[in-house]
Amino acid sequence: MEHRWGNRHEVSQSVRVATHTGVVARGLITNVSMSGAFIEAPLPVKLLSHVRVQFNGALDGRPTSVEGQVVRKEATGFGIEWRELAPEIVAALVPRPPVDSRAVDSQARLPRLIFQRPATTALSRLSIE
Repeated sequence: MEHRWGNRHEVSQSVRVATHTGVVARGLITNVSMSGAFIEAPLPVKLLSHVRVQFNGALDGRPTSVEGQVVRKEATGFGIEWRELAPEIVAALVPRPPVDSRAVDSQARLPRLIFQRPATTALSRLSIE
């Protein structure tokens, strides 16, 4: 049964993966979605165990770690589900569709509704007799 949220994207991203017992291995994310990834790594993991995935040279140049849970095992690696849906570093790996300039132009031409409240202060509500 498919549990993935979002589309799967083929990537080739080197990572380090660590188990909660402290075993660490280098791995390669071969596909990713906003809800999980498949990691090729020689790491002895069990189903439903938790792992920490470290991305090197991430968004700000520092390593970034994301936690996930093993939800599938295969001979070459394992599938994980991110603990947090759509972590920022993962969103950066997922390619964005090209922006259609016609759609942007049509959005710019649509009228915008602006709601304004009259300015009131505590003093303007007081009556002086």
